[in-house]
Amino acid sequence: MRLKPIVLTLSPQEAQEVVRIDMDADSRGALDFVRHVLAKRVKEALQTH
Repeated sequence: MRLKPIVLTLSPQEAQEVVRIDMDADSRGALDFVRHVLAKRVKEALQTH
């Protein structure tokens, strides 16, 4: 896998979830968000087509 700079866009709901995670200091929620939302998008962005 070749690494390159990427830009990810969050939906309003996803941005709200990030703020909620931060306000609640929700480490489990943060890990779930990274695994199920961010990691998936990063992998997709890095795939060669």
